[in-house]
Amino acid sequence: RSVERNAQSQALMKRLEALGGADKLKAAEGDTGGGGVAPKAAAGDLVALGKEQYDLQECYNCHKVGGKGSVKKRGPILDNIGSLMKPEEMNEKIRNPRAWMADGFQKEYDKKLMPDKYKELMSDQEIDALVSYLASLKDASVETPKPIKK
Repeated sequence: RSVERNAQSQALMKRLEALGGADKLKAAEGDTGGGGVAPKAAAGDLVALGKEQYDLQECYNCHKVGGKGSVKKRGPILDNIGSLMKPEEMNEKIRNPRAWMADGFQKEYDKKLMPDKYKELMSDQEIDALVSYLASLKDASVETPKPIKK
């Protein structure tokens, strides 16, 4: 299974590099450098690659998105996380899970249930793609716990 996951990760990495990774994330956030409009196709591709990364890293084991995912309450529902956190805050949370806590998840935070392995398992470009996907989740009809800076 590890070999298969590594192969999937390498294939995803090649696709990310072809898309420009971090440059596309900045475009998706609207930072075009010249005040222009961010290309929608580039942002959409990075979001799709981020969704693949979400699945590859098995984030659904602890989180729910669109009603799919963990049946146990290990991690918060993420459907509206893009409205509650800036991309740089999400990046910090992925790299350093102790930096942020979801409101109502003190027990899980104290148990260190959010793994701190992703900074070693994922490249910067893979994290950028995952952040791009998470930043796109803005469904205000679903109650996502408020992030708290620690």
